[in-house]
Parts: sequence; structure tokens; C-alpha cells
Amino acid sequence: MKKLLLLFCTVTFVLTSCSNDENSSPENSSQQDNSVLPKTISYIYPSLLLGVDSKSSAMYSGNKILNSSEEGYKTVFTYDGDFITKQEVFKLDKQGNQTIVKEVAYTYENGKLKTRIYRVIINGQSGSSDYIQKTVYTQNTNDLISYLSYSVDATTKIENLINEGTLTYQNGNLVKLQQMVNSIRTTSVYDYDTKQNPLKNILGFNLLLDEIYGFGKNNIIKNTKTSSENTNPTVYLTSYIYNERGYPIRNTSLSGGGSVEYEIEYTY
Repeated sequence: MKKLLLLFCTVTFVLTSCSNDENSSPENSSQQDNSVLPKTISYIYPSLLLGVDSKSSAMYSGNKILNSSEEGYKTVFTYDGDFITKQEVFKLDKQGNQTIVKEVAYTYENGKLKTRIYRVIINGQSGSSDYIQKTVYTQNTNDLISYLSYSVDATTKIENLINEGTLTYQNGNLVKLQQMVNSIRTTSVYDYDTKQNPLKNILGFNLLLDEIYGFGKNNIIKNTKTSSENTNPTVYLTSYIYNERGYPIRNTSLSGGGSVEYEIEYTY
């Protein structure tokens, strides 16, 4: 979970704000300073073994994100009113022709995220899928959400459970993620600063739950991870440099061993 969803990169932008009134509707994601939006997000890696440097740029209409692009790829967002209903990732050739390669579709129930369907598309013209994953969310309380994820056979549509878990929120931030995969339970506990999250003002992001790693009201400074196989905690730390309005302009993420994994730079 290094990168931020399909947005601002070719795969993944995961975590959300949804506590009490903060997830009741998309427009409530921020009532203060809601004009601040990230224009570019750059990933910087200390070595090619950890990743390839990248820079993504976003376009908006008001607080709605229209698309994001980086070298060779473009992600397009579709809204229904204030709700994000689809992301489509296109691969671009040197002539600017685009071919769809990934898609995420969302449905809602009573203003909350109900399903997420992720598709890897092997033939952009026919739209045939090589891989489909479906996630179903259940709102247990305002602060506790459970989910079930299934792999879906593209031909038979048969669904097989592949993992399940719970999301726990507090003050607009995901504070605990519990997952069960192949009988192995993992738990991540998150600590936050008191500053502004760079993505908090993008309309509809507060409803996408664990789609967007690092998204919330504030910013993750510590991730403590344990599993049923290894109860000794692994701790990942992140430090930030902020602008005068309290939004990050740079963060540095450290591995469990304390070495730099990557850095992110933001412009607004």
C-alpha cells in the first residue's frame, strides 16, 4: 500500500475519512479551507529496487477531480452528482491513443459505499476482463465498517471469498484495519498528526473507504502492524514538512527497519 489509488498513479491511491457526520455526504469532507487541492504528486525512491520515480498531475472542476495523468497513463473519474461512481485507467501510446486497462466501479446505499468492483481489462476494445475483484461493505456503526472481498470468474461470474476485514474510524481517520487472508489475520493501527491531509478536499474521496492509502482528515505518522503469524509489531514511521496552511509539501516514509522507502512531494 505505497501509492495513492488508481488516481495519481497507474495502480492504487487507499484509506478514508468516515466517522460520525464526516461520511454522511461527500460535501462534508472539509468545511474549512476546502479550496486547497493537490495539483501534482511526485514519488521519489532512493533506489530502483524500491520503485521508479513518478510525477502525476490532476485536473479539477471545482472540487471534483476530472482526471490525473502521468507518463504513459491517464485516469478518468466519473461522478453521479457528488459521488464518484467510476475510475478508468487508460494506457497512452506515443501518438496519444488510449486503451483502457483497469476500471473500478462503485455503488452506494443510503449515501455510503456499498460495493467496489475492480477489473483488469486485457482487451481494451472488447472490454473483456482478465481479473475481477468485488468488495461488499457493511456499515455496522458510524465508526465500524466490515467488508468481504471476492474474486469473480469473468466467464461464469462465480464468486470466491478471498479476504474479509473491518475498518475502524475515529475523528475522520482510519485508526485500525483488520484483515483475514488465508486464515492469517493482520492488524494495522494508525496514529495521526493534527495537520491537514492533502486529499481531504477532493469531493467524494471521503466515501471511498480503504481505496486511498493515507487518506483521512489528518496524516498518518505511525503504522503499527501485527499478524497472527508474527505478533511482534512492525512499525512504519512517516515524517512531514508542511506549508503555511498546514498541508504537507513533502513526506518521508520509513520501512520497519528505519530506512527510507520513498518520499512524496505535493504542489497545490
